[in-house]
Amino acid sequence: MVTVALSGATSGFGLTVLRTFAANPGPHTLVLLSRTPQPEWTAKGVDVRPVDYTSRTSLVQALQGVHTVLSMIGASPEAMRDSQLALVAAAKEAGVRRFAPSEYAGAGGGYRDIDLYAGKGEVWEAVKASGMQYTRFACGIFMSIFATGTPKPVTEVGRAEGAESGEEEALAGLRPWSFMFNMLRGTADLPGDGSAKFAVTDTRDVARFVIAALDLDVWPAELGMRGSLLSFDEAVAIVGRVQGRKFLVRENSVAELEAGCEVPEKRFYNQVRLALVNEWGVVGDDLNRAFPDIRPVTVEDFVEKWWSGVEVGEPSWGKDQSFM
Repeated sequence: MVTVALSGATSGFGLTVLRTFAANPGPHTLVLLSRTPQPEWTAKGVDVRPVDYTSRTSLVQALQGVHTVLSMIGASPEAMRDSQLALVAAAKEAGVRRFAPSEYAGAGGGYRDIDLYAGKGEVWEAVKASGMQYTRFACGIFMSIFATGTPKPVTEVGRAEGAESGEEEALAGLRPWSFMFNMLRGTADLPGDGSAKFAVTDTRDVARFVIAALDLDVWPAELGMRGSLLSFDEAVAIVGRVQGRKFLVRENSVAELEAGCEVPEKRFYNQVRLALVNEWGVVGDDLNRAFPDIRPVTVEDFVEKWWSGVEVGEPSWGKDQSFM
């Protein structure tokens, strides 16, 4: 049994981790670090500790008695870097034993190739030099790329979380986006020729695997997990079959992706797709093998749940996609 502090867990993906953890903490003790009061979580018995990421004293005090820190800090690249660097330094001073920075993407970090992830690289180096045990949780791409636009109603899972629509439930803490796949328009804006493989994992399954990893005696430098591992062509076939239409596919050569990286508003979108061509999205299945009782949602499961039986029109390209 360990005391685990969650940071960056009051919104977005972190909130999904918090909800999953609070529903089934197992033998562990949960601490929530928050800049603001969280009466809802306090009322549920969670130890909410106020923090000021600009104050070393505040952070060190909040981390007293904590064994493991799980960071899900997001927001701007600067905030993600600065807040986490402060958290790493304070964790070391407070005697924290293990630290998992806010990663949750492809294998090996990808810092050199994706500008907005440069701050993650600085945090990673700080964690490695801290003397704490650490790991990078790698899950590939979030399953929510297939969620945006679903008109399906909210289910019991979503109602328990307070979701107001099926789409909100399917997104599981993430904002609506049409990243490579536009499920309403029936288009796929692929990296390369579609043959590259990538892992896809539902955010709730990421949370379950991360919580299970607390039971491991030793953390290796990277712990991978995945719901499905498939090629982009295979993903197109699945979504097309479920929706009953042939998706429009645009292949993007490496040269085209590199040119897109020079356009500021499309830089991140194309840098990520360029990394995916190089199979940055192929992450290990360490946690799947370590915890076989966790049966993650597959792409087929997810798309069937949120798109089977939905009436859709003829596929058509809309406004050029980009992702800031």
